[in-house]
Amino acid sequence: MKTAGFVVRKFRPASLEQAFLDDYARRFAAQRRLGAALGIVIFPAFIAVDWYWWLLRMDEPHVFVIAVAIRLLATAGIAAATVKLFGRGAYDERTAVRFLSGGTLCCCLGILLLMVTSPADLALRGHFPGLLVALFVFFTLFRLRAIVAGWLGGVIVAIFFLTQLYLYLIGHFDSETLRFNCIVASILLSLEYLAGIAACLQLENAARRDFMFRRSLRASKARADIASYTLRRQNERMKEILEEKERFFSAAYHDVQQPLAAISLFIRSAKIKLAKGEEARHDLDVIQETARDIQDMFKDIQDYNELGSYIPRLVPVDTHALITEVGEQYLELARQRGIQLRLAVRLRRPPPIQSDRSLIKRMLSNFISNAIKNTWSGGVAVGWAQIGDRLRIDVWDTGVGISPKHWNAIFTEYYQVDNPGRDRSKGLGLGLSIVRRVMNILPRHSMRFNSIEGRGSRFSIYAPISELSLDVPVDERSGDMHSSALEGKYILLCDDEPTVLAGLRSLFANAGALVDAAESMSEIETILTEDGRVPDVAVLDIRLSDGSTGIEVAERVRRHFAWSGVVPIAFVTGELFSPRALGGFSQPFELLRKSSAPETILHAVSHLMTAHQRPDVSDVPGTRL
Repeated sequence: MKTAGFVVRKFRPASLEQAFLDDYARRFAAQRRLGAALGIVIFPAFIAVDWYWWLLRMDEPHVFVIAVAIRLLATAGIAAATVKLFGRGAYDERTAVRFLSGGTLCCCLGILLLMVTSPADLALRGHFPGLLVALFVFFTLFRLRAIVAGWLGGVIVAIFFLTQLYLYLIGHFDSETLRFNCIVASILLSLEYLAGIAACLQLENAARRDFMFRRSLRASKARADIASYTLRRQNERMKEILEEKERFFSAAYHDVQQPLAAISLFIRSAKIKLAKGEEARHDLDVIQETARDIQDMFKDIQDYNELGSYIPRLVPVDTHALITEVGEQYLELARQRGIQLRLAVRLRRPPPIQSDRSLIKRMLSNFISNAIKNTWSGGVAVGWAQIGDRLRIDVWDTGVGISPKHWNAIFTEYYQVDNPGRDRSKGLGLGLSIVRRVMNILPRHSMRFNSIEGRGSRFSIYAPISELSLDVPVDERSGDMHSSALEGKYILLCDDEPTVLAGLRSLFANAGALVDAAESMSEIETILTEDGRVPDVAVLDIRLSDGSTGIEVAERVRRHFAWSGVVPIAFVTGELFSPRALGGFSQPFELLRKSSAPETILHAVSHLMTAHQRPDVSDVPGTRL
């Protein structure tokens, strides 16, 4: 037989047990009030029974008077406890138990006192049933916990036995019948006590199970609500993404179609002029500039995509060199637009900042570029100010300014103020959204801006001042982009697009390099079987049409020339490809975009090669010069 139902186990931890007690008191407060109120009504109603017995025994009128006095006194005690139960104390389990215990003791002690003061036959036949009724209410309507019912009921039963023993000793039960009735009453009371305890155990265990079920149900509902809210937010975000994509494709389609149409028209114009023997330099300049616009568009898209997986490298950054370098890059653009670009000159240099140089440079470049594009007269100024342990870099302009209604929108993707015609010189509207993403990546960095419509804007970058000494050089990429480092070097090319391959071959050949080109892995194998010269660098497209990849080609080239050291690899791609995807590929390597300017590709390959220079193997027998 299972005994689990007759054992009450408290909850662990104590906080859960307290939560159960609070819930228990709240759930049964109304039922307990009803039981107590019935006690106030029923207990004094038994005065009618006392009156009946008095009519039968007119010779003892004092018994009726004593009985009425006892009932009224006990009723007053029950009423006092009941009044307390109708207050806030009913919602606290310990307080409610005190009031219920007090009222029950007043009732039972009153009945026992009536049994002592009444004749023997009246005590058992008239008052003992009242005690049974009181205990029945006590064990059922009051919904006391088993431990409370056990000790309080035990106290009442013990007092009853002591009362019966006292009455027996003083000879109150003067006949065998009364003594037998006394024994039967004791047995009945004991059985009711045991049955009441069993009922309380079952009721409390049921309440505990119900509490846990409702608690689990609430937790499940809370989880469901959270999941529903998350799903709703994801759906809203998906709608926003779809709207962003729709806006992007609409803008990109327009922005790309215009320069492509211009390129087509000027190519036709240049061909006609060349056929007539006329000068076509102007047409070619327009084609080159327009192609650069397209490259810039896709560069912004690539930048925005790469930031999603970028891991910043925090180092001390020379702020003065950074501002000077970025400023010099935009001097010519500002001059072409007829405005001034000034870099603030102060007696002391700005302190170095702890940041990622490429990211902070990208932010500053975007601010300056955006300021120049939106300034028609006056100029743009770049300055700095030290504020505590942070450095503020400011970009002022005297441009069109931004209306307050656009302040929250200018940092969203593809959003542009006052560009309904999609002027491609203003880009795709990703510049400031890139700044926002950079801010989310860099720790302890922030950004502020202020703008007055028609008067200009000020964008500020806040970066922590470095506590370390500045031991990093100015960006190695600064300087002459047309380095002669490729002169006489051997470059291995692989790209499955013939026109791109021809363009890359021409680019490196014009820089003085010796070039072997292939469109697939099989052609690379052919070149390798000739046992030619070790390439100084290999420039490989990541995705090839024959099913192989540039990574596989690179590994094949490195295995073939393993005896000479590791061949530097420059991967080129036209896809939104993150550098982290090459995490398993061993250095040295560089990831380049096909949309990069030719000068950028030349410089990157030159830098990669010179940074990982190998010993000269040109005099090894069998090598091809």
